[in-house]
Amino acid sequence: MRSMNIPIELLVFALSKRKVNQVRLYLYLKSQCSGYLPWNQETIEKIKRNLSIKETRTIHNNLEWLVKNSWVIMNSKRGVIRVVSYLVLSKKLQFHSATGALFDTSQFHNFRPFIYAAVLTYYLKYRHRIARQSERKKGRSITNCSFHEMPAQYLASILKLGKSTTTRYRQKAWDAGFIKMKHRYKPLYIPLDELEFCRIYGDEEAWQLVIHNNQVMVQLSNAITSYVRLRTKPALKKCICSREKVDPL
Repeated sequence: MRSMNIPIELLVFALSKRKVNQVRLYLYLKSQCSGYLPWNQETIEKIKRNLSIKETRTIHNNLEWLVKNSWVIMNSKRGVIRVVSYLVLSKKLQFHSATGALFDTSQFHNFRPFIYAAVLTYYLKYRHRIARQSERKKGRSITNCSFHEMPAQYLASILKLGKSTTTRYRQKAWDAGFIKMKHRYKPLYIPLDELEFCRIYGDEEAWQLVIHNNQVMVQLSNAITSYVRLRTKPALKKCICSREKVDPL
């Protein structure tokens, strides 16, 4: 198994700017070379096969975006392309974090769920770290647990996407086996036959009311654990440190 340590902010960019297909092609090209790659029909057919792309036009459209934004440099005379480094992109996109997510290059067909899971994992760990620091300052004991809360609205606000969209992304990551979720409930001591009344005349949070184990409860944010591994990228950290303070995550 060969893995890539992909900068997490590149994955955040892909989701927030809706450029997942372009980023996937960039990463695939990067996985196939150390800089330069022949650009011919054989390469195109290989891309179509490994990325499950049916139309050659799709590849050309995505490549056109990469060339236009200088992520890939085309040399028509030599018949090659040059894939720029993560460090070049970090300056262009102003990365602030040196964290990367480990990606198995045999899983390009499963790339979208991986992106969803990787970005969720990063912010899950970030929230947990902040919470731990806050508890230490208050002198409180900290319970170690692999499951942590991640409200869909929190991620939606960061990615500038709708809450329903981030909820759908989270579900796809779960279905693909990158994360695991546990539903959480809080008992609400009202009769079952009053539930519909509360939903109709209550505030917008009333729609969080559900029947669980034959009792009315408030459905809380899911607790999540992730199987995506994050690793610091030393070269990227050094590059960012020359500009500003790096988020340790």
